[in-house]
Amino acid sequence: MPAPLSPTGTETPGTEAVHPDDRGAGLYRALAAGDRRVGPRGTVAFAVSTADVDSGAGDVYVALGLGKYLERLGWGVQLWPMEQWDTPVPEDVTVLVSMVESFVPGLVPEHTALVAWVRNWTDTWADLPYLDEFDAVWASSTRAVERMAAKHRRRVSLMPIGVDLELFDGTQPPQHQGTHPIDVVTTVNFWGAERLGTAAIDVLAESRDVVWYGANREHLVRSERIDHRGIASFFDLPAVYASSAFVVDDLIPPARKYATHNSRLFEGLASGALVVTNCADGLADLGLEDVPTYHDGPSLVDAVGERDDDLVARLRAVVVERHSYAARAAVADAALTEIVAERAGRPGAHRGAFLTWTTHLREQLRRTERERDTHLSGVHDINGRLITAIEDAQRAAAASDATIRALSEERDRLARRLDEVTRSRTFRLAERIARITGRR
Repeated sequence: MPAPLSPTGTETPGTEAVHPDDRGAGLYRALAAGDRRVGPRGTVAFAVSTADVDSGAGDVYVALGLGKYLERLGWGVQLWPMEQWDTPVPEDVTVLVSMVESFVPGLVPEHTALVAWVRNWTDTWADLPYLDEFDAVWASSTRAVERMAAKHRRRVSLMPIGVDLELFDGTQPPQHQGTHPIDVVTTVNFWGAERLGTAAIDVLAESRDVVWYGANREHLVRSERIDHRGIASFFDLPAVYASSAFVVDDLIPPARKYATHNSRLFEGLASGALVVTNCADGLADLGLEDVPTYHDGPSLVDAVGERDDDLVARLRAVVVERHSYAARAAVADAALTEIVAERAGRPGAHRGAFLTWTTHLREQLRRTERERDTHLSGVHDINGRLITAIEDAQRAAAASDATIRALSEERDRLARRLDEVTRSRTFRLAERIARITGRR
């Protein structure tokens, strides 16, 4: 059975009298920069895709959200971004939490404890040949815990992601107090593959005002009724959600398979919006079984009906009580303490030649993939510009042809008119008079 969810309550030791600068974007940036990497309890490093807090990468915000509250409990916190994965993890790192399934821990010191936080892509995590290198696995849903427990011979426990209540506190911008200027908002990104919710939102937009914040809007061929606004900063999302009556969530298929709900669910509800999601599974385990759900356009229209403020208040209370990162940090703190104690005393900085080789090989492959993608991007850019140039030339040629045709038609029209005039009785009479009078 999975370990219990985080304890109730949002207060944890060390959160009293927190300086305002340590509640918002300033602390996130300081943590990402490594300014808080040393703590009396040791250092927790998070293996993440990037250390850029403006990148829009969800794994970074989850790592920093939990790290913010672990830091208040005495842990030093740092990010270990992908561009550093081909270099040895510093010897003073006490525990490393991997947020990305492609991280290979071959350059993590032997004495450093390892945790895999399975927030999504559960099957990929479960199939890792080096999974047992991790001292513990945290999974973000009961179903994911069961899947991982069948593959990992050590401890697997439940650790859903959560929400930073100091950011997502439900405070509305002053000009919008007591109102919801945004009827329906979604903040899902488009990465090239059609999502289940995309077509459903098109249907919803026929009857409701929809605002869409997300990456790659220029590649979305969507209803013109949808107000596409591009990417919103993570630190702008609290105001966006607090200004919205409804938030539409859209879990990708690997997440729906294991009911690994994402940050949007908790952040939207904490902000006072009513979240509608396309995955009913797992909501009861979170105490959120009353969250409306949909599976297609008509069901989304039904789910986004009249807003129930009492329901919103009840769901928000559950999130505040059970799903804050302060509460998650209390559970993580106890788990990390136990893991680190078990790992203590193991000497050496190497995990074996084969895993070290695998780490370097994986990063070589990643660089090759990046170079390939960069090359393909350049090819696509050149091809796109070539197509545009051809289209411009064709349009110019078509315009030129049209002008020539118009002038030719006008010439022919005037020629026909001239012929008609010269053949007319009036013209012939005028010609005879002109000859008689000597004017011709």
